[in-house]
Amino acid sequence: MLRQLALLVAAALMLAPLATVPVEARRAAPAPVKDDSKEAFSEFERLLPLVKSGTEADAAEVRKALDDKSAWIVIAAVEAVRQGEVDKSGAGRVFLPEVLALMDDKHDKLHKDEIVTVNTIACLGKLARRDDPEALKVVQALIEWQRWSKNQVVRLRHMAERVLTDLSGEDCTLTDDTISFWEWWVRNKGAAQPDRAPEKRSKTAPVVFKEPIVGTRLVFVIDISDSMKHPINQDDLAKLKKKADHLPWNKMPDPPSPLDVAKAELKHSIDMLRPDPAANGKEKKKGTKSVKDDPEARSFAIITYSKEVSMFTDGWVEATDKNCDNWKDRVDELELQSTTNIHGALLKAFKFNGSKKESDSPELDRECILNGAHTIVFLTDGYPTWSDDSDSTSEKDEFGNPVGNGEYVKRDKLLELAAHLNRFRKVIINTVGIGIHDAKLMKGLATQSGGAYTDWYCKIDWK
Repeated sequence: MLRQLALLVAAALMLAPLATVPVEARRAAPAPVKDDSKEAFSEFERLLPLVKSGTEADAAEVRKALDDKSAWIVIAAVEAVRQGEVDKSGAGRVFLPEVLALMDDKHDKLHKDEIVTVNTIACLGKLARRDDPEALKVVQALIEWQRWSKNQVVRLRHMAERVLTDLSGEDCTLTDDTISFWEWWVRNKGAAQPDRAPEKRSKTAPVVFKEPIVGTRLVFVIDISDSMKHPINQDDLAKLKKKADHLPWNKMPDPPSPLDVAKAELKHSIDMLRPDPAANGKEKKKGTKSVKDDPEARSFAIITYSKEVSMFTDGWVEATDKNCDNWKDRVDELELQSTTNIHGALLKAFKFNGSKKESDSPELDRECILNGAHTIVFLTDGYPTWSDDSDSTSEKDEFGNPVGNGEYVKRDKLLELAAHLNRFRKVIINTVGIGIHDAKLMKGLATQSGGAYTDWYCKIDWK
């Protein structure tokens, strides 16, 4: 009897703590929801019209998504805000406080996924304008982000610097060493007699095809279609030489072809990727990876396209002096082929991740995000005439020329595809059009990615 009583007392003591816990808390916790990157696209499509509607209920739904624990939901909401501002001025700016909050140290776990930081910085670049009160808030948020994150990822630094330059007009990098300069700028913005500025350091991104690159991984996409072989008209050659006065024109055939110019510019660009000067400004480092895991190390790859699309380099090439010398010589091996498959070339540039195994879903594939391009330089001398979904040249283009019968020979479909591939990747696409080319397509690809379009239009002698 006593033993049974003791057992009952023990059981009561064991159950007693539970009696003070609410019933809801004693229920089994729900299993964590697995992050699915494909969620990002469906959430973006759901949230974009809510951003643009302007109603309080819809805005509350957007804010809820911006405060989600899932990186994929957050980037969907951030991108919906950015695109909403692009589509309807002012629609995204009402969410600036929530987007700014994403940059603080309370969200450090989210920022372990680089894609969150990439999209947030890109969004901030659209939500504020120079001389607006919001500009100071954005600059301050980027300063604080650098302070707590100690960021050394070059791509993120370059993206933040682009925003800072747009908002401030200042040419200064963003590192731990320059935080004092940016704090000075915020403190003295609009002051009649500003105090003395700390030393600032200019940005150092290499300039390639006349535009600074973003990040450390650059993919060149070079047109080698048959139309690149015809000589440039002498009347336009002088204009082109002025636009590209840094090229060795005396070493090219007279008159040169678009391919000759493309090769010369590609060689010049590879030179620009060499190791930065040493601290004394005179000597060169021995290589971009003179220190193990050097975050400043640059790499490049070369894709060529005509009807077929090929990797000219075998994966990423580290931009050491030796490799740059080697691949400058290899550029002379580029040979002309047939039609212009801009579709296949664009896909290849996004699918490339440094390995021989390409992704079927490059728009959010983890390997492509971590090891794919930061900047793409896309060069063409013409209009799209073929695509991977073509099987015959039974269609006519706007000029009546025979072209492939696939959907992605059309300009609007190519721009739509590029927007989808780059929705969350945020790769900068700098385009170069040489000769008689599709300027609308090249300008569109650059503009929607935050890149720049270089127009090297010139007449061609079709011999």
